[in-house]
Amino acid sequence: MRKYSKIGILGGSFNPVHLGHTAIANMAAQDLNLDLVLFVPARVNPLKEANADTTSAQRCAMIKKAISNNDLFEIWEKELTMPAPSYTINTVEKLLEEFIADTWYFCIGSDNLQQFVRWHRWAELIQKVKLAVCKRPNFSTQIPQIIPSDRVEFFEGPNWGISSSLIRDMLKKGKSCQYLLDEGVCEFIKKHNLYKSED
Repeated sequence: MRKYSKIGILGGSFNPVHLGHTAIANMAAQDLNLDLVLFVPARVNPLKEANADTTSAQRCAMIKKAISNNDLFEIWEKELTMPAPSYTINTVEKLLEEFIADTWYFCIGSDNLQQFVRWHRWAELIQKVKLAVCKRPNFSTQIPQIIPSDRVEFFEGPNWGISSSLIRDMLKKGKSCQYLLDEGVCEFIKKHNLYKSED
């Protein structure tokens, strides 16, 4: 089992993974001196799966293409097979069984900081991981008093207005997402005819 000093966790649907995701992971790695950043694709709501644009396997394939040129990045796919509901605390407990690190960081945006105390078993979670909070424009960096301040660290984000939903919408309208997506991800989407309009 490999041992690390600091590991970061970046979770999300990654539908599709875009350059904002990889930029955030890279900026977190630099600012927090991370040895490894794990991209953790989340389960899709089963009620939405039937109408989903992609399969879990396709989302994972795109992540692998997007992170292939960075030795600090890895994908961890096991949340996709965990029993529902898949809470962050469950995912973190699984990761702690597989990786050894002196310090763990869970990446969130500053838009989620105030809501963190509503997460399932958040008090246990904050003892297992530090929050790596990506600063976002127009969102407070005030740490809720109930969260120990020594368990929160901030890092600068790219502050781009990129989102997976924006990209899906653009692709459905037949627009190019060059410069928003990794070239390999663009090719994968084109090859597999993903995110096409239903019209």
